[in-house]
Amino acid sequence: MEKLNLSKQSLKKFGITMAVCFLLIALLIFLKQRNFSLPVFSIALAFLLAAFIIPGALKPVYIIWMRLAGILGWINTRILLLAVFYLVFTPFSIVLRLMRKDLLDMKISKDKLTYWINKEKKEFSQSGYDRLF
Repeated sequence: MEKLNLSKQSLKKFGITMAVCFLLIALLIFLKQRNFSLPVFSIALAFLLAAFIIPGALKPVYIIWMRLAGILGWINTRILLLAVFYLVFTPFSIVLRLMRKDLLDMKISKDKLTYWINKEKKEFSQSGYDRLF
């Protein structure tokens, strides 16, 4: 895992971000249930006060949060790669096999003497090298 930035500025940003998130959660609870959630609001207030008064106190929470984020990122990456493989590449492969297409020309033929592909000869000129892209 990469080295965490534990500067006061990053801890302050973390505290403000967490305070805003908990305030949004408290707002959603209030809008859905018409009930003021004091615990969620007090957690948001604690993060906000810690961010401005003593950002160093947020260091253990920040470290735990970032480690959890690293673990979730590792898991989500595997889930996304698995989903792309089985939902995109596997059906594409099955369709190509049903159509008997060999896009990579990997079929072995005993009739061929060589698998070398001849390239057509072109005349080279200076203008061909001026703008390659």
